[in-house]
Amino acid sequence: MKKRKDGRYQSSVMLTDPLTNEKRRVYVYGYTEEEVQRELNRVKLDNGKEILMPTFKEWADEWLKIKSDDVSPTTINSYKDSLRLHISPTLDKYKLKDITPSLVRTVLRNIPTQRTKEYCYIIINAILQQALREDLINKNPCINVKKPKAKAREATIISEDEFKQLINATSNLQLKAILWIAYDTGMRRSEIAALRWQDIDFKTNTMHIHHAIKTNRHAPLSSRFSLGEPKTDYGIRDIPLTNIVKSVLNKHREQQKELFKNNSRILTNKDFVFTSNFRGRFGDFIQPDNITHEFVKLKRKAGIKSDITFKSFRHTCLTSLAEANIPAKAIQAQAGHANASFTLNRYVHKTEQMKQTIADFLNNRIQK
Repeated sequence: MKKRKDGRYQSSVMLTDPLTNEKRRVYVYGYTEEEVQRELNRVKLDNGKEILMPTFKEWADEWLKIKSDDVSPTTINSYKDSLRLHISPTLDKYKLKDITPSLVRTVLRNIPTQRTKEYCYIIINAILQQALREDLINKNPCINVKKPKAKAREATIISEDEFKQLINATSNLQLKAILWIAYDTGMRRSEIAALRWQDIDFKTNTMHIHHAIKTNRHAPLSSRFSLGEPKTDYGIRDIPLTNIVKSVLNKHREQQKELFKNNSRILTNKDFVFTSNFRGRFGDFIQPDNITHEFVKLKRKAGIKSDITFKSFRHTCLTSLAEANIPAKAIQAQAGHANASFTLNRYVHKTEQMKQTIADFLNNRIQK
């Protein structure tokens, strides 16, 4: 302990930074030796937790690093966007210990849509819960904040007539093949875009799904899309190849061979099933966004007025499997989900056919 020129006493202690795990020297001051000693004791008592307490921004950055081991880059980018647009402007400057339920409510109050409110609450709660687990705070303030709940949006199922309208509205074999695969398999557009010819076994009528096109909207345009793994480990799966999809793919492949030949290329099993034909990108995978754009244009051309989207194919396929009384576990495997309850709750919808099946079963049961 030493006395400074300004009359105060000064001492120091070495503490471990909770974020970097590095040693940091922390200085304490007082006008008497007893005052400095009391401050030293207070700092040592909680290992300097209060003094070295990170701000919300510092801890959120650390949390993103932790989560990057568990979730996809696309999800991390979604977290970053929500933090930047809705959460950080209010919470970044506060130390973790100073974040109160009132501050969390302030963040939520300034968010316009209920679905975004719910998503941001989940992120804030996860960040603070991780801080609680690591003993940086003694209580998660989100406990005292009611979680916003967004009303689930009911997806629109594609009717048989609408699907026929879409198919009849295009002469593009590549687009037709994409539509048939989406309709018959319920695959994600990122998985469809990542298909290579070697993934399709025409002898066993099986498609092997083990890749997906990843989108990083924070990256430069030239590297925004890349080949990666499916959304989850359960996304790696084999699904049946229907006769109609097999037929359409064979026609598409013959046309693609000619297209490659005209561009001084030979089509191989390692080539993508659905390719970009733009100069400079010829033969590269089609971008998932382009599939959506082509669908929107085709829907308009077909004169379809309903609010179906490309993702409606996934809902339509999985719902049709449920209508056919396919076991929930098999529908889950087709979807590439971690559990059957998620598949049924999110993607399987009540239809008139399901209601009629229930009515028929009950009527027959009563007659017996």
